[in-house]
Amino acid sequence: MKDKGRRSRVTQILLSVVNNLEHLKIPLTHILSATNDFSYTYRIAILDDVQFYRAELEHYDKENHSSKRQNTVIIKRYPSDRRHKFRGEKQFLTEIEILSGGVKHPNIVNLLGFCVEDSEMILVIDNFSNGFLDDYLGNLKDNTWEKRLKICIDVAHGLHYIHSQMEDQKMIINRDICTYNIGLDENCGAKIVYFGDSVFLPPDQKDEALYLDWIGREYHIDPEYKKTSKVKRESDVYGFGVILFEILCGRSANDPIYLKESDLGLAHIARRSFSTGSLEELIDPIIKEEVRENGFVLNRGPNNHSLHTFITIAHQCVAETQDQRPTMKVVVNELEKALLFQTNNKDNPKLLLEDIKQATQNFHNDNWIGGGGFGKVYKGNLQDGDGSKTIVAKRLDTRFGQGEQQFLSELQILLHYKHENVIGLVGYCDENDEKVIVYEYASRGSLDRYLNDTSLTWVKRLNICIDVARALDFLHGGVGKQVKVIHRDIKTENILLNNYWKAKLADFGLSLICSINQETDYIIDHACGTRGYVDPLYRQSGFLTIESDIYSFGVVLLEILCGRSTFAIHKHEGHFLPDFIKNNFEEGKHAEVVFEQIREQIMPQSLTTFQEIAYQCLHLDREKRPTIKKVLMQLKKALVFQVSYHSFMKAKFLQVH
Repeated sequence: MKDKGRRSRVTQILLSVVNNLEHLKIPLTHILSATNDFSYTYRIAILDDVQFYRAELEHYDKENHSSKRQNTVIIKRYPSDRRHKFRGEKQFLTEIEILSGGVKHPNIVNLLGFCVEDSEMILVIDNFSNGFLDDYLGNLKDNTWEKRLKICIDVAHGLHYIHSQMEDQKMIINRDICTYNIGLDENCGAKIVYFGDSVFLPPDQKDEALYLDWIGREYHIDPEYKKTSKVKRESDVYGFGVILFEILCGRSANDPIYLKESDLGLAHIARRSFSTGSLEELIDPIIKEEVRENGFVLNRGPNNHSLHTFITIAHQCVAETQDQRPTMKVVVNELEKALLFQTNNKDNPKLLLEDIKQATQNFHNDNWIGGGGFGKVYKGNLQDGDGSKTIVAKRLDTRFGQGEQQFLSELQILLHYKHENVIGLVGYCDENDEKVIVYEYASRGSLDRYLNDTSLTWVKRLNICIDVARALDFLHGGVGKQVKVIHRDIKTENILLNNYWKAKLADFGLSLICSINQETDYIIDHACGTRGYVDPLYRQSGFLTIESDIYSFGVVLLEILCGRSTFAIHKHEGHFLPDFIKNNFEEGKHAEVVFEQIREQIMPQSLTTFQEIAYQCLHLDREKRPTIKKVLMQLKKALVFQVSYHSFMKAKFLQVH
């Protein structure tokens, strides 16, 4: 009777939840039609009595409830027979609650619809055309080490999101992280596809454990959880660590080759091999070139830096106790570092710490030229062949345990996005807990020093603006890349000038890389940047778009015009430059905001063109801000007006004389 009561309560909860999701309901007749009454030919897998089908199903317009087109989807059919119905209801209820409850991430499957009719319980989710990761392990021979790393990073991002990045401080423990529950799309992008046994972790229970009957796959389950029933986020980390070793070795954790050696499977063997220094023997031979007497040589697989970074973090993940395992934030950082080492293997500008110390006189105070949230910046002379070259070294301040992500972000961008108006990377160091990025030296320093310098003529100022606009055009996708870079901290302090007044955009520690073709045009992120420059809509809502960079660039343009920084204006006027400009423009005082010492130089058409585009950049409605291409075009036009005017005046002067 007790069991019957429990089942009845689950059924009641199930009905109340699905009744609130009317817009996601799909008639059973449509699913039966799409699968030909659940024909075997459409079925792709059976996992724990849940049947998976791949089929074409009509896509519904949620507003109008009208079909628009056929989409390939995955249909999950939960068991409804008496023996499995109670567990099936619980899993179905948990999945629909989680996937419809604000869990949105590129590496977590989307809930497209559901059906609860007759005795059927069905979820409709994204298609993963390459099947489950477990099935795909045998096909990894066709994938380079770089592709394998990207699969790992995808899953890591999904786990990091549910562990610590959800809104309202929600946290989820998946409890069944394994290769069976990871789907791969047509590009081998990985998504976590199963949450049937997941649990919400209350916000006030961050570092505490839940005590639940253990559940999961025999060779992926956290041994401490299995032994004590204590489940934490670190339990997911363990399962993910097993996945890392499966991808490294190209075999399932319960492959007979491992069970023959230990009935505890791959994780146990990997820990033992790591301690004896023989782990490389387990690596998938497909990615090895050969083994020579003098060492381990890799072909399509990892270089030494990438391999060492990957193996170290994988080993930490499968530590036997929960408190020895890293957080998923740390795991993501280490895997991205491994990818960074791998993708830059051919031309890896890694520098020795000793060489950087020698160049900067051991980071001596006499060589210190500035700094910020990342750490201190030093000038130095680095040995370059028979001579030396002047460089700038930015040293991460590790005292507060911060900056790791900024270091990786900046390094990734500077390695992959080279442009004449983006500061050049000389090299980097990640050694002995020291993280240093070394740049080309910009002899004139940052633009903020020259705002009120009369030697910076209007033509020079226009050329600097055009240089920065070119850099932003490149980063926002102006060269046809499949991703765009949002800088997030555009300000005069981050615009450097060389001896010829050429401008170079710098400081990419806060920058974000996102796909040009992503479904939404914004990233939801904790707002960051510099007061006086940051887009007010981004600061208020956390919605970041490339138009946020446009706003910040608009502030820079007007600082260059005014000859004063936004901070100087705030100090004297009580508000930052955007409000100061707005007030003056509304009162028709356009000319009064221009730096007095260059006012006479500026040709009226040049000034009007410049002011109009700069003012548009500050529009509070993002959709009314110009694209960087339009800004660049108008700045060039302002320069043409100015140069043409000077040429005309010069010709006129020569005629007179």
